[in-house]
Amino acid sequence: MFSERSRKTFNLTIVTTLLLLAHTTQFAHATYAIEQLLNEPYFDASDIETVREGGFGVAKIHEVSDREIAVVIACLVKGKPEDALAPFLGDSLPVDEELLQDQRLIDTNSHEESFAAISLGGNDRDEIQHYLDAEPGFGLNLSTDEIAALQALKTSGGASQVEALLEDLLLSRYLSYRKNGLAEAKPYARDKGTNVNPGEELRKTEENMQGLHELYPDFHNAWLSYPRNMPDDIVSDDYFWIKLTIDERPAFVLSHRLVANSEDMQLVGVRDYYISHFFDVSQRVAVVTRLESGKHILIFVERAWVDYWSGFAALSKKIGYKVMKQQMEHLLENHGICGT
Repeated sequence: MFSERSRKTFNLTIVTTLLLLAHTTQFAHATYAIEQLLNEPYFDASDIETVREGGFGVAKIHEVSDREIAVVIACLVKGKPEDALAPFLGDSLPVDEELLQDQRLIDTNSHEESFAAISLGGNDRDEIQHYLDAEPGFGLNLSTDEIAALQALKTSGGASQVEALLEDLLLSRYLSYRKNGLAEAKPYARDKGTNVNPGEELRKTEENMQGLHELYPDFHNAWLSYPRNMPDDIVSDDYFWIKLTIDERPAFVLSHRLVANSEDMQLVGVRDYYISHFFDVSQRVAVVTRLESGKHILIFVERAWVDYWSGFAALSKKIGYKVMKQQMEHLLENHGICGT
């Protein structure tokens, strides 16, 4: 069951992230009634009416695993539609300041330099021992080869050696994903010789997006086949590393952002294809499009896989869903995008 400390860590879903919604040419020079966008399979009549009145329509997506949490929110944009996604589009991703230690937009022309900025400082001494003691399980998301490399430092490795190896491990994961997308997202070693495949978890989540991928097939297909089959309207393709505090431990996240634009629609998708502990992966998307009324609507989806539930799983998941929903609403309210 979640402790208060663990509940706070769900703020990570605001950093981290969903790989959803896809753009199609039928959106160009098109407008839609709110019912066309929100009816099946997510929002009911009461949700739609709440959105009309300026509130948040909230729906719970069918999850593909008992370890997944998924939420979708819809709301009318309050200000200029071109500003609605600004928090998602800068040189950093929106992250709870209480959790954030550091984050960098990776220079794809000089990625070694970007990763050289990763550090395990004076407050991270205990985490260095976590790495030196790494073994298959839930304490750290590492592959068998990564664990072996860390264990080789156990008798002679100091903080600087662990930090250097961590930089190399994260750089290697980034390069593998950048080259071949989900197919090269390295596994996490678990007990008894089993593995978790983060790329397959992300793929299952994306393939489960009933309704949304019919509306946005090009972007949906691009996420699944990345880095191939990129639509012409992709205007940004960026990578980040992020250092957070999760359960009072430093956690490292590798994120990928795609942005698509058309005359009537703007979309941003963020995929967290590596998280060093507590979560396996997470994804989010935010899209703004014009309604036939002339107003603009934002649809915001978050999906995250927790590595395991402690205590009574059903209750823990219910708490996780509530925390995720609240954090999504707070993000939109705090930036003046939607809500009261």
